[in-house]
Amino acid sequence: MRYFVIFFSIAFVTGCMNQKENKFKDFLVGEWRIENPEHQSFIRFEENGKTTYFLNQFSYRLDSLAETGKWELIEIRKGIEVDTFIVNIDKKPQNTVFKFIPADKNRIKVIDDIGQTFFTRTKKE
Repeated sequence: MRYFVIFFSIAFVTGCMNQKENKFKDFLVGEWRIENPEHQSFIRFEENGKTTYFLNQFSYRLDSLAETGKWELIEIRKGIEVDTFIVNIDKKPQNTVFKFIPADKNRIKVIDDIGQTFFTRTKKE
């Protein structure tokens, strides 16, 4: 009986984590404007794990001069009201690890080693 309870508990926790992971991936996929004071840059997250970074509006509109890489969700940290999603973006010249905290359905607070900013959704894929 004890083994059944342990197995059921592990299965339940794993199922909840997979559900959160899938919901976050569905939420993140799309195109986002990065709210930074210097220039308006954009980032696109695709379902297959590809990411495309555009330095400014001009390159975003022309879909050119972009940096590409891969993204993956590496950890979900349980929060009191909102969970934090740790995402690794593998691109040149270095990998970047971001902490994503969903603010609402079209906005994310993003924290990295340098500081924090917000991403605002421009369109959903």
